[in-house]
Amino acid sequence: MSRSKPDPRKIISDSPNRRPYGAKVGIVLGETDESGFDGEASLLLNDKESIVRIVPLKEEKDESQFRGRRKTAKKLDVYVEGFATAGEAEQKGLKLSLALLWAAISRKHPLLLDYHTPLPCMVFDRTQQGRGGSGFMMSVSFRVVMSSSSMVERINEIFSADLEVDRQLLVSMELFASARLETTERSRFVGLVSSLEPLAKRNRYPNPELQDLIGSFVEQLSNTASIPDNIRASVQGRIRELERESISQAIKRLVKEHLPENPDAVSMIDEAYNIRSKILHEGASDADLQQIAGI
Repeated sequence: MSRSKPDPRKIISDSPNRRPYGAKVGIVLGETDESGFDGEASLLLNDKESIVRIVPLKEEKDESQFRGRRKTAKKLDVYVEGFATAGEAEQKGLKLSLALLWAAISRKHPLLLDYHTPLPCMVFDRTQQGRGGSGFMMSVSFRVVMSSSSMVERINEIFSADLEVDRQLLVSMELFASARLETTERSRFVGLVSSLEPLAKRNRYPNPELQDLIGSFVEQLSNTASIPDNIRASVQGRIRELERESISQAIKRLVKEHLPENPDAVSMIDEAYNIRSKILHEGASDADLQQIAGI
């Protein structure tokens, strides 16, 4: 008589030494957002090879006054646990970060990834409590509301997909999701428009004559002894940049490629990017920022 195969989640729970590694992602929600979690919770995911836990942290009040009111930051730690190696935990932690950002963006909810390491997730050893590990404790409650059920759906979709997390996409989504937590319209607008830049890859112009012209200019500059070395190196670098399209051109090309059925999208993005440049480089503003950015 064959014995049934044990549930991997039970192994994760009962035998942490067999799958000791996990990853933690800290998130900060908007002041008025409801997380949907009254206490620590384990999510019921389709993926049975890991356990995802939500741990609400104590709310922290920002004592700085803004328009006569205090703001309260709602913080959550999200854990994904049950991996044999630190590398597996890191990859799942990156997927978890992507899923949390996607859930926030799809619902138009602000979200900030709260981390102080190069990656948005921190890998830890569950067996080393007090040395980076969290210890393991099964959750005690789970209440499903729209925001939390949306989070579960996004995590299920990302975890089930055979994909490698694109770091540039992660940066773009992080900038977009966190922009709505900014306190002024200008800072929100700059954050939203800037979120396009990590996605825009600047192409070289396919024009041999242009390449030759730029190369000739660089060579002439190198042979001009009257120009100090530091200035010459700086100018040469700027000249070499002319071989590739500008970041604004790359963004417009990106929009054309992905939204071919929307001819107005390019002009809208172009307008938004020009306003962003004026804000950053001239200190200017625009009376229609809220309408343009949808903030």
